[in-house]
Amino acid sequence: MGFMKDDTPSGFDPEFITAVAEKMCLKTKIVNVTFQGLFPGLIAKKFDVIASQIGITEPRKEMFDFVPVFVGGLRLVTQKNSGLKFQTESDVCGHAASIVAGSTQMAALERVKGDCPAGKPMTLKVFTNQSEALNEVAKGTVNVAYVDWPVAAYLIQQRPQDFVEASPVLSGKGPNTERNRNGIVIRKGETATQDAVAAAVKAAMSAGAYEGILKKWNLADGDVRKAN
Repeated sequence: MGFMKDDTPSGFDPEFITAVAEKMCLKTKIVNVTFQGLFPGLIAKKFDVIASQIGITEPRKEMFDFVPVFVGGLRLVTQKNSGLKFQTESDVCGHAASIVAGSTQMAALERVKGDCPAGKPMTLKVFTNQSEALNEVAKGTVNVAYVDWPVAAYLIQQRPQDFVEASPVLSGKGPNTERNRNGIVIRKGETATQDAVAAAVKAAMSAGAYEGILKKWNLADGDVRKAN
């Protein structure tokens, strides 16, 4: 999870990748890019790795290499007093939802949208980032936003008077499926880089930096070492 605060990258992602870089005797330069620009930018060598809560999926593994660092998941978020509750993506039928273009959340809702019953259509509003998607909930132009669960956790921690978790943590792949592992993304075939990053991640974990950063951002449930 990462976000801009006073024009400075903040959150788990920038803090942990900085800790990883320190173990490699490197200094980080954080480049703020929209989700849609991440993979093209990596391929074009505009940056060396992606550290942005990227889910490790089979299609992505065909094009990129990964070092797992987090257990991901998705969550539906509503205005605090909406009274809405969702158990699965199908429960969004009959509501307007905001999502990020090209995201796992978008794919998950589009997968079930066509099965919504007559008279209960699902309306999707698409944005370039999760902040924009959540702002639509705050403005009341949509009923719910579908975002990464760490983003939801941070938002509700900061603005408990405005927002509430409206679903359990979901995988985005349907009921009774495992949540994705998220990882640092590396260009396919750059084995030396992948090995170096993996070793630095292990060192940062052993030194306690990983656990400390997770706790700071209320993300202990994302500890990849405790995943089944």
